[in-house]
Amino acid sequence: MTGSLKPLYPHRKVTRFCWIVIATAFLGFWTYFLYCYTSEGATLTGDYEPTAFKHKAMNKEDVTLFTNMQKQQLQQGHSGKEIDALLSQIGQTFLNKEQEDSKQKLVADLTVLIQATTKQDVLETQMNAILLQSMQPKSIHILYSDASIKEKLKPMVQSSHIPITFIQSMIPIVNKEFYQVRDASWLVTQPSSSIITTEYTWILEPYIIPEPEYIYSTYGLLKTDEYKSTLLGYQAAVIHTPTNKLECFLSSKIATSRKVDMIHGSWFLRTSWLHTLHHELNSNALDLPLAYFISNSLLYSANINSVIVPSKLKPVTTTSSFCSNWNFILRNTDFRSVLPHVVDRQKISQGNMVMVLLHGYAHAFEFMPLVCKLLQHQQIHVILTNGLSHATFQELFSTLECQYSDKVFVHDLTAAYNRGTGTGGGGEEESVVDYTVPVTRLLKFVRPQVLIQLRDNENSFFYRAIETAAQVMNITSIGLPMGQVNRALWISDLSVEALQHWHSIKLDLVVITDRRPESLSRLLTSLNQAYYLGDDTMELMVHMEQSADRVTQQVVESFDWKHGPKMIRHRIKKGGLMPAIIESWYPSDNHHYGVLLEDDIELSPLFYVWAKYNILKYRYSSNESDAYQHVYGVSLYSPRNLELLPAGRVPFDPSPVLTASGYDARAPYATQVPCSWGAVYFPEHWRMFHTYLTSRIEKDDTWKGYYNITVPGSRSSNWKKSWKKYFIELTYLRAYVMIYPNFKDFESFSTNHLEYGTHVKGKGRTESKVSQFLVPLMQRDTILEQLPEHGLPRFEKMPIMDLWGRIKTVDELDQVAENWHKKVSTCERKRESFDPSDLLCPFEENILKATKKQLGRS
Repeated sequence: MTGSLKPLYPHRKVTRFCWIVIATAFLGFWTYFLYCYTSEGATLTGDYEPTAFKHKAMNKEDVTLFTNMQKQQLQQGHSGKEIDALLSQIGQTFLNKEQEDSKQKLVADLTVLIQATTKQDVLETQMNAILLQSMQPKSIHILYSDASIKEKLKPMVQSSHIPITFIQSMIPIVNKEFYQVRDASWLVTQPSSSIITTEYTWILEPYIIPEPEYIYSTYGLLKTDEYKSTLLGYQAAVIHTPTNKLECFLSSKIATSRKVDMIHGSWFLRTSWLHTLHHELNSNALDLPLAYFISNSLLYSANINSVIVPSKLKPVTTTSSFCSNWNFILRNTDFRSVLPHVVDRQKISQGNMVMVLLHGYAHAFEFMPLVCKLLQHQQIHVILTNGLSHATFQELFSTLECQYSDKVFVHDLTAAYNRGTGTGGGGEEESVVDYTVPVTRLLKFVRPQVLIQLRDNENSFFYRAIETAAQVMNITSIGLPMGQVNRALWISDLSVEALQHWHSIKLDLVVITDRRPESLSRLLTSLNQAYYLGDDTMELMVHMEQSADRVTQQVVESFDWKHGPKMIRHRIKKGGLMPAIIESWYPSDNHHYGVLLEDDIELSPLFYVWAKYNILKYRYSSNESDAYQHVYGVSLYSPRNLELLPAGRVPFDPSPVLTASGYDARAPYATQVPCSWGAVYFPEHWRMFHTYLTSRIEKDDTWKGYYNITVPGSRSSNWKKSWKKYFIELTYLRAYVMIYPNFKDFESFSTNHLEYGTHVKGKGRTESKVSQFLVPLMQRDTILEQLPEHGLPRFEKMPIMDLWGRIKTVDELDQVAENWHKKVSTCERKRESFDPSDLLCPFEENILKATKKQLGRS
């Protein structure tokens, strides 16, 4: 080829193509810039005004934003930009439908329900606004009470392409600024849902004039997963208790969506929700504000939240400012919500909750001291039923000089559900019909961790129904018997976490007896007369020695135990005191506790109260981990003596020792000494003791001196038949302690009558010696009254004593234990283990000596 090649494209075409590419890129850049600028600018300002809901496909940015937004919870709120993304995605569905028939307007599956007032100009303006909506409703229903309305609207009806139905109302419809339930003819006179066949119903108050995009935007949001089960609105309010002051919001003035107490003026509802509103209607509701009734009823009955969303759309009202008008009405109106308001619920969600159910005036009178105590420590909910009104509840507060605060959330079901009788008769029929379902629904909504109620008639339908409902919802229900609530005021000192273990505790009452029928009868009687706070499944276990006489056996067999099952065991071979005690009880799990009682013990009627209070406080509170590790039990007895000093038993009063170290004279204290005259033992430590004792006894009986475990400076090392000798070894080497009461004059929850037996023989039971052990029993409940700061202290602040009554810290006891451990065992110390194997590692010379002795015997 001799000629040159022609260019692939003519020069002019190349130039034209390049200019087209440049122009397209330029326009695309500025379009994107302006879009971002507009969106970002709106987000940064407090008054967000998103663009109108447009018929457009989602771009890549919209898709990414929407995907991220789906992961966001409704309670966090959506910004205006996120709302736009939601609408853009759902709008594509409408756009596709519109493209099928571009000549036909979009139609929502919606009926508009309006109340026609005699003000023709207002009504015509409202009707025009509905007919000019960019998305049309399927039908319009007009409720009227004045026959002239039909004639006035006749031209509009004839020209409308939307079916319009007139429904005559028996209630006069007037134009007013504040609507109550009694003014809503669509709600009061007939079930509107029976004549509405569409999926949604839009209800407007007479003065509301909606913008053209109202249906389009609201209907679109209700089709999203995020908002399909909400009551949406564009002017709303929250109520601040206890002042009932209103805080108002307009959608054009908020940055993110949020839950509210009331939607005003216009309600976009699923038609099925109308059934709920009719169901909640009663004579007491007629005077409630209509907006309040709708939002509150839907929330309470169906957990449907009222939500205001950021938007430039807002109803144009023909009245004065709804907020100032509402605040005026609320100041002159006394109404209370069954549910806590939005602001209250935000506070509630920050912590655990206790709910108290007061089923009538008698229950309230019994419970008020506990309610007052609870409010000193935490927020609580109170349900009022059976004629007990909110006003009466407040009067009780005033009478008892209890501080009423915003920590209490009152749910007055009497006002809402007893059909206006207010008699408080409390009959069974009234309770079943009017309160069982509302209380159950309220529990389901609020979801408290703990429910406290009075157990005055545990066989009633009402009580059993609420107990069952609480069980199904995993709510800890505490039923306190009439007359015993004052014995449980210490409940207020416990965390909700601890109270949730109220029923976890299994406490066995273990009685060891031989041939002391009179003493045994005294002990059993005191057990029967104790306060068990409604825990009537207490197991009584009576262990009779082989030598128990016939009278003792008859006392045990004939004893009528009123608080649970009774078990009797009888040895066929005499075991002695150590096996009788140690083998009488063994825990089945870590919630199983044993109260060990020899038959010369007598108990205070408050012994179980003291035991349960301590167990819940130190075993089930997350901030008491040190107590869980170190506390092995709770003593019911206040000792008058120190018994482990080398010189012998000496009188002991803890008060001077405590005050000298800066503690209160009445402070309960913890000491390493185990109590054998009435005490509660904890499962992990008792199980560990069994393992330890089994090995100790086995080796001591076979190879004397094999372990060589002693406690320096303690008389217990010389005790040959006492189980406490071995328990003291364990407490010394593990730095374990038992909590002791310390009330005035040694007042205790158990006492020792020092009867003749293994440790008391011949002339050993003198009057002076009995007085050293006998202490007064607490009969009148002064536990909280005498405790410093009216409650048990944190374990870290509790005074600690060693075996000889000297004030120490847990760390000091632990250091002593660690040092002595090296002298009795070759294994590394397991400080935080309930496994005693590290204590049972003998030195090699001990093993050789024991082996040599064994060979010598052979």
